[in-house]
Amino acid sequence: MAVNECPVGKVPLYNMTRRHQNVTNSSSKLLINDFQQDSQNSPGYHMVTLETTKNMIFHGAFAGITGYNLLLQDNQYSISSIWVENGPPTELNSIKVGVGIHPSLYGDSQLRLTTRWTVDGYKKTGCYNILCPGFVQVNRNKEFALGSLVSPNSIGSASKYFTFLKIKQDRTTGHWWLIMQWESIYVGHWPKELFNRISKGASLIRFGGQTHSPPNKDSPPMGSGRLPKEKYKNSAFMERLHIIDSEYNEVDVKSNDMKPYKDSSSNCYDLGYHGYEGPIYRQAFLYGGPGGRNCEI
Repeated sequence: MAVNECPVGKVPLYNMTRRHQNVTNSSSKLLINDFQQDSQNSPGYHMVTLETTKNMIFHGAFAGITGYNLLLQDNQYSISSIWVENGPPTELNSIKVGVGIHPSLYGDSQLRLTTRWTVDGYKKTGCYNILCPGFVQVNRNKEFALGSLVSPNSIGSASKYFTFLKIKQDRTTGHWWLIMQWESIYVGHWPKELFNRISKGASLIRFGGQTHSPPNKDSPPMGSGRLPKEKYKNSAFMERLHIIDSEYNEVDVKSNDMKPYKDSSSNCYDLGYHGYEGPIYRQAFLYGGPGGRNCEI
């Protein structure tokens, strides 16, 4: 057995803070309030994404994502993700897979593998990672538990870390799998039975970042904390963007089928997308920013 592997028949589970263990066991109200922070109507929530426009069914997506350790305060978060979604806002089915910093969730300000799902637009269902029944972990390696550290860099170092993430619907079972790295490490899946709208596929794919801070507080940084105008050296980016189409083919996104979306001032967060960026990055975009005050458009 490898050093980082659990015994046969066991899988790794990230040991969350005592605070969130208590929430999981005794109080759903706090989790519901936390969920509503992901609503586009929630004060203090911001999102900058590149999203599909084509009317078709998708069975997944893939991207190389840069992540950074940034110092955030309690009750803030900054997460970079791939979204698969279907349904109107009140019945929204959504799965997000990515890397993020969430002190209230993890008890620190370090970059961690972070996922989230819902079937009712973040009203009552779903959760982060494994805070509720849903995600089925299958990989025995402790490095790939939901909530595990993505990078060992020190807090506030803003050092760049790079990872490849894929979310893919299995053609036979309909389950949605989280897959990491080029080596195709299957971490686990969300069973098809959890969902009603994306059980047969997604209608929308999004790539990008999201942040939250309590109302009347400064918004936290997104990505590297730098705006896209600082280019690939300093700005956060996602590269090699793929979608898995209605025939389960994994292909590069097409610039004509994508559009940027942002709900904040360009001084806080922004996104730059120009399509194909050469053989290294392929389809890629820059995003993020410092956050700050007065971020609403």
